[in-house]
Amino acid sequence: GQVFRLNNVFFDFDKYSLRPESFVELDRVVSFLYEYPNIEIEMSAHTDSKGSDKYNQKLSEARAKSCVEYLIQHGIAANRLTYKGFGAKMPVAPNKKPDGSDNPEGRQKNRRTEFSIQSK
Repeated sequence: GQVFRLNNVFFDFDKYSLRPESFVELDRVVSFLYEYPNIEIEMSAHTDSKGSDKYNQKLSEARAKSCVEYLIQHGIAANRLTYKGFGAKMPVAPNKKPDGSDNPEGRQKNRRTEFSIQSK
């Protein structure tokens, strides 16, 4: 159940296709999964609070799925991978400052991709 944050997985605004600079980080996940062939993971994606809950949920699911598809394309068996989108439900930082103004740094931290180990 340990969660690992992938700090260098990037998507353009309002998009779910992986940007090329994400490949290095995802290649590390591929290497990890080759090294530990019995491990199954769940890839998860999170958004900031901009947009509706429904939209953010759909976007985060599509982003997590894009990561899983990358892993599959690089030889990881699909039955070892699941994905889940959380939208803006699990922030790690405030999306707004105490005075109610926008908090760009907080929103950036909330837009993240993680994976958790599901079995060994």
